[in-house]
Formats: sequence, C-alpha cells, structure tokens
Amino acid sequence: MASLRIIARRFDQCLIIMVSMRAKASLALREVGVVVACLARFGGVSFCLQQAADTVKCAGPSMLPTLNRDGDILLLDKLTPRLWRLQPGEVVLATSMSNPRHTVCKRVVALEGDTVCVRPRVSSSDVEFHKIPRGHVWLEGDNKHDSHDSRYYGPVPYSMLQGRVVMRIWPLAQLKWMKKEVSSQRFRER
Repeated sequence: MASLRIIARRFDQCLIIMVSMRAKASLALREVGVVVACLARFGGVSFCLQQAADTVKCAGPSMLPTLNRDGDILLLDKLTPRLWRLQPGEVVLATSMSNPRHTVCKRVVALEGDTVCVRPRVSSSDVEFHKIPRGHVWLEGDNKHDSHDSRYYGPVPYSMLQGRVVMRIWPLAQLKWMKKEVSSQRFRER
C-alpha cells in the first residue's frame, strides 16, 4: 500500500511538472508569437511607408526662390503620381532625362494634351509650340535662367516621376507646405 502511495505521489509530481513545463512552453510560444506579430506589423508599416512616402534632399539653383540652392529636405508623396493625375503647378521629383542616375526637382507646367509655347533665347520673334503627348508632362524649374528642364529635353514620361513634393521639412525655420503655383507667363523662355 505504501508503495502505491509513493507511486501515486510521484505520478502526481510528474504530472505537475509536465503541466508546469507545458504552461511555460505555452507562455514562451505566446511571447514568440507576440514578437513575430510585432515584427510583421513593423515590416508591413515600413514597406507601406517606403511605397507611399520618402524624404529627399534637393539642392541646386533650378528651383530658386522656392527651394534653397544649398539643399532642402523635402517630404515626397510617392502615391499621387501612381494613382491620380498631377495638377499644373505641383512640384515633383523625377529621374533626370539627361542622366538617369540623377533626380531633378521641377514644377509641372503642362499635362498630356496641353500645348506649351516656348520662346527661344536667341530670337524673341520665334516661338516653338510643343504638344504634350499621352503619358507625359512638361516640367520646368522656377528659376528660368538656370534650369535644365523640358525646354531642353522635351516632355517627360509619367513613368520617370518619382513623387510629388508635399512640404519642405528642413531647414526647420523654413518648414512649409509646397504650394501649387501656376505660371501666369504666356510664353516660356528657353
């Protein structure tokens, strides 16, 4: 009888140990599950942000006085050019037509179907008309005298657009939303 009690007690102890180990394993698995879920959420949010927005540094004289020559950090909306039609006056970042390894920051002047009048620098009496083909936009810098843009290389394919500039976020003292500014100039100088 005593041996049966000892066996029963040891069996109970083994059962308690097994239940305890199972509870610990279950708790550990639950903690691993929480960590995996957090990592998956972070990865998903990170992926979405990379597809939807970005920050870029834009430097150079072509967008003076809107942007600084020495460089501004801009918030870029990558979804708008993919999902909706851009509007004239919006500032965009595009792959350079002259050097595809570089990007340029320019303003949308005309959309597909529009006609742009360009007056060459040499003779003010000559005027060139450019009809923007389907799937293209006409881009120009705000600094007409120091900007290499569509006046030199023509319409830019929509596929070259990387995003729409939403706001300048640096320098902090010049933090501002990027406004749509449609040029009232009838002829564009080349």
